[in-house]
Amino acid sequence: MTAGNESRSVALVRLADGAAVRLRTAEPADGARLRRMFFGLSERTRYFYFMAGVPPIEKFAERVAVLGAADGESAYALIAEAEDCVIGVARFDRAADGTTAEIGILLSDAWQSRGLGRHVLDRLADEARERAVCVFSGHVLWENTRMLRLARRASADLKLDCGWGECEILMPLYPPAQAAPATTQAEAGCPCGPTIGTGQTRDEA
Repeated sequence: MTAGNESRSVALVRLADGAAVRLRTAEPADGARLRRMFFGLSERTRYFYFMAGVPPIEKFAERVAVLGAADGESAYALIAEAEDCVIGVARFDRAADGTTAEIGILLSDAWQSRGLGRHVLDRLADEARERAVCVFSGHVLWENTRMLRLARRASADLKLDCGWGECEILMPLYPPAQAAPATTQAEAGCPCGPTIGTGQTRDEA
């Protein structure tokens, strides 16, 4: 759950095991720290994120480093950090229709399967709704059951189109379950129909 807010762009969350993680908007200076995070990723994590086997070389480190470069409107990037180390990055890039955005989430191995993924996805969705984004899209390897499970638990109306080893996901972004029943998505900054609350089942991503 969210433990507190230092500002609109920073939130502190505490995981079920007691660990504290800071979620904040990415900054230009994060590039070097994201590059270091990349070199600490396991082969399996690199495979799931890039959807291909990639070696731990500078070429791919740079692709992770630039994930933090976003203008805040056409793209938004979120950093997760603990004990002054960057442990994750998440990002969405708005599509040409203006209301759909493609997402990506990358967490360090030591911080996977601890519930952090749900916090990151929830925060990313909040930022997207503020920008009138209604749907998240993405591509996930069918082997990446942890990410597929996270997506299912985050969206009751998740749509999956799977084939040839990967799944395309479409995740409607409804306002939080605690929103007033009369609130519409247009009123919440997301003009896509009536409010429908989503379940809050705890995930292990």
